Amino acid sequence: MDTRTMMIGEETVRECLTVEDAIGCVERTWTWYGEGKVVMPNKITTDMSALGVPSWFNSMPAYIGPMDAAGIKVVGGYDENKKLGLPYIKATVLLTDPRTGLLRAVIGGDRINDLRTGAQPAIMARLLASRTDTVTIIGTGLQGYMSLLCMSRVLDIGEVRLSDLSEEAMDRFIARFDAPKFRFVKCRTNEEACRGSDIIVTVTNADADLVQREWIKPGALVMTMGSYRETSFDTVLKADRIATDHVGQSLHRGNVKELAEQGRITAESFDIVVPDVLAGKAEGRRSADEYIYAQIIGTGMLDVALAALLLEKLRAAGKAPHFFDMAK
Repeated sequence: MDTRTMMIGEETVRECLTVEDAIGCVERTWTWYGEGKVVMPNKITTDMSALGVPSWFNSMPAYIGPMDAAGIKVVGGYDENKKLGLPYIKATVLLTDPRTGLLRAVIGGDRINDLRTGAQPAIMARLLASRTDTVTIIGTGLQGYMSLLCMSRVLDIGEVRLSDLSEEAMDRFIARFDAPKFRFVKCRTNEEACRGSDIIVTVTNADADLVQREWIKPGALVMTMGSYRETSFDTVLKADRIATDHVGQSLHRGNVKELAEQGRITAESFDIVVPDVLAGKAEGRRSADEYIYAQIIGTGMLDVALAALLLEKLRAAGKAPHFFDMAK
């Protein structure tokens, strides 16, 4: 029996996994979850700030039945990383043999995390958006970029409106896109960015009402992706329908957390669960005029599945990463 463990760095991940890989893998994994072929406990957050360490991390395990892949992503936010020239979010994925527990691979998880994060709103928008001509991105950091990059591969977009506290951040965001097929508009306020938009995406570290219900037109799709509150309560409560990627985890984190704590949102409040829609168990959008609010919470099964796909591609290409032996 081979007891060796593969060591796979970020450079290899970037070389081997494409945006298209991520979109296809996320959609397949969501579908499998809807079909009951994935085991995934809720993520656990370890917040170290109470003991003077300004950092937190999530532990996100899963087993993907159709891929026979078991593993866990450990990902967190580290406030002091900027001083060190490191990204705020850092991630690592571990894959284990589901039958022996042997550690199969240790994989740099930053690129995997970015890819699966961006793929989620792309798939959700393709399923739930009424129109896709105008897209608003509030928060022009890396995750906002990945979201638009993935959406641009599956949606027909005419205009992208940007809103951010930093105009320099918006300029850097625009510069990332080489000859885009859509036009960019830098907006002075969130309201300007939202009014009349078909799709609104918030991807921030904020804990504030970035989006108000009265700014949202009939038929729009609003997707929040941050860890904290990003919209007014009415943006959620006055939606025609509420969607999510995972009900249980949506009640304990993200934009809906406070409403759940107040008892104003429950598991029964979610009208659309995207994995169920993909599995053919439930319907998505019902009419062109209904306003849909969606919380994208992010789940560990997507990272485990992408890591397993990476191993498949490495084997198919005959590439041999570095190894070490944990059994010795």
